[in-house]
Amino acid sequence: MDLCGAQMLRLSSPHFKTLHLVRHAQGVHNIALEEKGEKPESEKLFDAHLSPKGLQQVSERRNQILESGLLNTVELVITSPLRRAMETSIGIFRGQEDVNISEDFAKANNFPPIVALEICRERMGLYPCDRRASISTRRTFFPEIDFTMIESDEDALWQDKEREKLEDVATRGLHFVKWLWERPEKEIAIVSHGIFLQQTLCALHGKVGIPLEDSLLTRFANCELRSIRIEKR
Repeated sequence: MDLCGAQMLRLSSPHFKTLHLVRHAQGVHNIALEEKGEKPESEKLFDAHLSPKGLQQVSERRNQILESGLLNTVELVITSPLRRAMETSIGIFRGQEDVNISEDFAKANNFPPIVALEICRERMGLYPCDRRASISTRRTFFPEIDFTMIESDEDALWQDKEREKLEDVATRGLHFVKWLWERPEKEIAIVSHGIFLQQTLCALHGKVGIPLEDSLLTRFANCELRSIRIEKR
């Protein structure tokens, strides 16, 4: 299988994991902020959903992973609990035709489980687009996603007065990679966000000392996939 942007991360033991990192597809907030000059503090952007272009990006990415065989090898999908990431996760790893399928059907057809996790969400604070809706609300719309690892129904992490520091995002990313390593699965997909993914890779490079190509340290495009293999030190 051809891994897009694959690079060995030497964390020295013969035990490896393959991580497929995906940034969510284009959201309506991306259009509002980048093309329409909307202020990021706008409540209209609360827990932003995917744009029509974003939905098309998801469809194209799903076709690509079907052709590559990736869907047959991924054992687990971890998603941010923000709406745009969950829509991307479902669209890529279930497909539009599979929406609202039962858990038994998913297992019978070898679909990887999708688990929502707070630690891989976007940089928090100030901007409503990065504040999530309640889990009780989202569970109704995303029955395919396992929310049991999220402790609070309401968003207890997002603060309206302060933006999370980038160094704290990076630290969160390193804790996330450690958590992934302790999982039994060998091949895991992560659907997250531009700042979180970039800060995580930069922390692996700058703080842990893992040599990474410059191309892996840049900001992810919407719905971009980068696959890396890590070896635990």
